[in-house]
Amino acid sequence: MAAYLNFALLIRKELYGAIFGIFMSFIATFSSVALMGTATWFLSAMAIAGFYDYALNIFIPSALIRLLALARTLLRYGERYYTHDATFRLLAYLRVFLFERALDLNIEDAMRLKSSDLQRRLQADLERLEMIYVRQLVPITCAFLMGLVVGGVLLSFSFLLAFTALALMLLAGVIIPIIVTRISARYSTEQSTLAIALNDEISDLIGGFFDLMLLGKHVERARHFLQVAKDLARARATIIYYDQLAQVFLLTCSELTMFLLLMQSVPLVVAGEMSPPQMMMLAVAAMASFEVLTPLSAACLNYPYVAHSAERVSALLHITKENADINPHSQELLRAEDEAAGLKAERDYAAYAASGGVLNALSGLSDTAKSKAAESAITAPHAAQSATPAAATDAADGSSAVPEIELRDVSFSYRLDHDQYLQVLEHCSLRFRADQNYVIKAPSGRGKSTLVLLLTSLLYPQHGELYLNGKPYSSLQPAKIREHFAVALQDITLFSGSIFEVFKQVKTQVTREEIMQALTLVELNDLIALLPHGLDEWLGSTGLTISGGQARRLCLARALVAANCFAGLKEGAGQEKLSANGASVKAAPVDFLVLDEPGEGLDEAQEVRILERIQKLRRGVIIITHKQAGLRLSDQIISL
Repeated sequence: MAAYLNFALLIRKELYGAIFGIFMSFIATFSSVALMGTATWFLSAMAIAGFYDYALNIFIPSALIRLLALARTLLRYGERYYTHDATFRLLAYLRVFLFERALDLNIEDAMRLKSSDLQRRLQADLERLEMIYVRQLVPITCAFLMGLVVGGVLLSFSFLLAFTALALMLLAGVIIPIIVTRISARYSTEQSTLAIALNDEISDLIGGFFDLMLLGKHVERARHFLQVAKDLARARATIIYYDQLAQVFLLTCSELTMFLLLMQSVPLVVAGEMSPPQMMMLAVAAMASFEVLTPLSAACLNYPYVAHSAERVSALLHITKENADINPHSQELLRAEDEAAGLKAERDYAAYAASGGVLNALSGLSDTAKSKAAESAITAPHAAQSATPAAATDAADGSSAVPEIELRDVSFSYRLDHDQYLQVLEHCSLRFRADQNYVIKAPSGRGKSTLVLLLTSLLYPQHGELYLNGKPYSSLQPAKIREHFAVALQDITLFSGSIFEVFKQVKTQVTREEIMQALTLVELNDLIALLPHGLDEWLGSTGLTISGGQARRLCLARALVAANCFAGLKEGAGQEKLSANGASVKAAPVDFLVLDEPGEGLDEAQEVRILERIQKLRRGVIIITHKQAGLRLSDQIISL
């Protein structure tokens, strides 16, 4: 309930539009009820006038009927426009807000979720939250206002009439839907559970279809998927059945209301307190007012479903009343930090360009020469190629001359269950400097990949602390920490698209020259030359058109581009950004390049060639491996 209310309170973001949408919805419904009542009064009055043969002004009532008919149509359009406009604006805000919160998602919690479940929470569950306003808040508010109007009008004639109409409206619009919702609660729970299971089934079936086919299990999994789909359809059909049952009770109560009001109005007509046309008008209008109660049964039946979605999204992103909004003051601080970062980048690049190195040596070569001289062109003295942007860090800001990352007595363990943990790092103390290259060796399962996640602030240690240039990670924003890293993870992740688009995902303004330099370094330039469309060749779904080794090297090249390792190769938009004063600033390499098991899928000789080229190209390279590649040119070898 708390999660549901937190999302419902977001209506304040579009408060005026939402209120106007509710007002339009109520006025549209009121026009419909008034149209029915006016038409009934007009027909009754005409019948009586004809029977008693007296004159009746038909122009004003007929004009009023036409006005109400036109107003109902226009107001229905206005209602749809404003309610849906407010909903879409709320969803747009909610999407941006939730995805901003997702950037700070605890990766340890996310790793316990299936990717399909994570996607469902951020897509399907989020979209279902639109029901809170359109399908629940608006109908309930309109029903309450209509009850006040109908009760007030009938009360002016008789307390009994008002009590009868309101009691039956309460029964049909509130009590019966609540009872039906309680009866169908089991099916609502099944609907949520089965929808999640179906999403997982189809994700597993598509993702592992080739493996299942080779193992001969694809037919069995497909049958299981169809069975889950049938169970979900059955649960939804049951909920629809109960919704229609509630509608039957609603129609019965509306007809009963008209009958009882007619019976109770007869003494008032006889006593002269009410005219026969008024009696008919009130009875039919009261019956027509039940139209506003029609969505309430669906609103009640869908409440468990929507509340479950709200809880799933809220549990994922830990949304509370305290953090359920973006602090404008924080945004000002972020903008100030971005401006400071622009000035720092300008100073860093000046020092980087002044230091020279292999990048300037390569800048005058053609693509063919670079390919042939991949080994010899990057053989400058090891220390001469250690230029990193951090070398020019201004001492006035309190940071060290050379950027460094330090782990002090860090321990980390994964929670397997409520009381079971898997220890992977224990009292680990390490220091990484941006002017040295490192190789971290350890057998599988000893915490190498966990170390990468700790360095990039995706995981947080249970004991100890990490420091960036002497500042604890806990005092820094994770996004700012990650600006110092470019990472090629052990797991290969390539999205559908062309080779050029693969690199644009990590650097929007990347140039083709940068891409070719990176591909030449990882020995993929020959592959590009063979492709009909070169860099514009479509990779297929998740890179299925290339081999595993080629995909591994493509990820390495992408990390090199993300690290701006080729920022000085050629003048172009891909190496420029605007500083705080609007001047053009060349992008400098990041401080640390982390390669997690970069040799998987490569032969030993090729792995050694590629890694040694990277080590000669720049400093601050951290290679995590269980092999021997990279040891010869590393400054430090760390064994876990």
